Amino acid sequence: MKNELMSNNKRIPWNKGKKNIYSEETLKKMRDAKRDYIPWNKGICHSSETRQKISEARKGNPLSENHIKNLKKSFENREHPMLGKTHSNDSKKRMSRNSRMSISKIKIKYKLFSKIEKMRYNPYKQIEEREIQVHCKNHNCPNSKELGGWFTPIKSQMYERIRCLEKNGTDNSYFYCCDECKIECPLYNLQSDPFKQTENNYTENEYQQFREYVLCRDDYKCQYCDDPATIVHHERPQKLEPFFSLDPDFAWSVCKECHYKYGHKDECSTGNLANVICFDRR
Repeated sequence: MKNELMSNNKRIPWNKGKKNIYSEETLKKMRDAKRDYIPWNKGICHSSETRQKISEARKGNPLSENHIKNLKKSFENREHPMLGKTHSNDSKKRMSRNSRMSISKIKIKYKLFSKIEKMRYNPYKQIEEREIQVHCKNHNCPNSKELGGWFTPIKSQMYERIRCLEKNGTDNSYFYCCDECKIECPLYNLQSDPFKQTENNYTENEYQQFREYVLCRDDYKCQYCDDPATIVHHERPQKLEPFFSLDPDFAWSVCKECHYKYGHKDECSTGNLANVICFDRR
C-alpha cells in the first residue's frame, strides 16, 4: 500500500470505498471543527532567501553543520564492542559450518534440484562440516554416477546449478569436477536437446484420442497406487522410440506423483536418457 502511495504521489483516504461508520452527530461535529479550524501558517509567506534555503536543504543534507559535527563527536567517543578484537579459529570454523546449507534444508528449499541431483556428505570428514558431494556429469569420469564416484563442488557451481533449475527452468550448468570433463562431455554448453522432435509423427487430435483410450481402459486409476490418474506413461521413451508413441500396449495410466517416482527413474530418468544421447553421439 505504501509503495502504491509513493509511486502515485497521491494521498488516498484510509476509508475510501468504505461505508460511513460515523453517526450523523459525529459527522456534524467534524464539519464544525473543520469550519472553525485555522492553519497555523495561514497568511504567512516565507522570504525568497528562506525558500531558497529550504529547497537547498531538501536537495542536499537537511542537517545543519553543527548537528553533523555533534554527531561525528558522539560516534568518535563511542567504542564498538569488537574494536581491536578478532574471532578465534574455533569461532571462525563454527560460523563457517553454521553458514553452510545442509542436505535436508536444500531438499526443502530446492525441490526440483533435489529430484534431479543426488547428494551426500563426504564420508571421510565429520558430519558437522557438512561437505556436500555430487556426481560429475561426464559419464567417463571416475566421479560420475555411472562409475559410482563423487566429488565436492565449489559454492559457485552449486549456486549456478540451482539457479538454472529453480529460477530459469533450464537444465544447464552441470556439475563437472575438472575442465577436462567439460571438454570431453558433449552436453557441456548444449543449449538444446538433440533428440527433441521439432515435428511429431502424429497430430494433436490423434494423441488426445490415444490418451483418452488409455485412461478409459484403466478406469482412470493409477496402475501403481489406484489414485485418480491424469497422465499416460510411455514404457518406451518417446525420444528414443517415437514409433511406439501411440501404441496403447506400451502405455498405462499413472498419477502425477507415481509418474515421477516410478515412471521416470533408473533407466528412464532424464539423466540416463542424456547419457544415452552422449553414447550415441560419440
